[in-house]
Amino acid sequence: MNKETMWEAMEHLAPDLIEAADLPRPRRRRALRIAAVAAAACLVLTVGVLAAEKLFGFQLLYLENSEDTNRYGLMAMETTKFPVSQFSETVQDYMENGMPVLDTRPADYAAEGTKAEVVTLDIPSFSTWEEAADFIGEDIPLAAESSVLAAGEHRDFDVFVTGDYASLSTVYTLDGYDIMIHVNIDAEGGRGYETGAFLGEGDLSIQQLEMTTGSGDGALVYLTTGERPSCDAYFIHEGVYYNIFIVDAADTALMEEILASF
Repeated sequence: MNKETMWEAMEHLAPDLIEAADLPRPRRRRALRIAAVAAAACLVLTVGVLAAEKLFGFQLLYLENSEDTNRYGLMAMETTKFPVSQFSETVQDYMENGMPVLDTRPADYAAEGTKAEVVTLDIPSFSTWEEAADFIGEDIPLAAESSVLAAGEHRDFDVFVTGDYASLSTVYTLDGYDIMIHVNIDAEGGRGYETGAFLGEGDLSIQQLEMTTGSGDGALVYLTTGERPSCDAYFIHEGVYYNIFIVDAADTALMEEILASF
């Protein structure tokens, strides 16, 4: 899986992160296979339900599941706002002054009469989870790398920084799947982190499940079956937000195994 394909598939990431990496916006994913799911383990959210409840530190914002649109959204409400001083000196500099810029070019998607630019940033990449964690800051309580995911191959670990947060992202390849992970660490004064996925149109079914990590943290899991299957988990551990995304496969057994390793 090349880097362009990786970012195309990371539909749950914020658009500013995709633009900052100077990579294409998400396109439709190929369907691979659908794993069997026990109906008793699922809470099925019906068409048009507004999800106003709070669960596992998340505010559930909305879920739409229809022929016209399939999407869900949530806000991480109970993340820790870490003092900027806890981050590494380099990350503190990026938070204050912005990440180094490699290049700028006119955006080809700007509306007529408007001016927009795509900025290519010098995003630090590391060969191991530990190196990326140290770069973010030794005083930041990042979980150790998942032993299950570490059994597969992985891309470099990219660290992205704004004035509001620092994040760590990569893609693992395990059991024939591409599995993306995104970790977000909020800084003091930062805005709330809204996330979710837009899955497009088509014959899809979105289900909300509840799972648990090995550390006892509750995890929200969104399972999509149909034309474009996927399995997406969200949890907060020691104030840090984690998202794990199995691309093009609704494999809940693998997700349970991964979550148990955190």
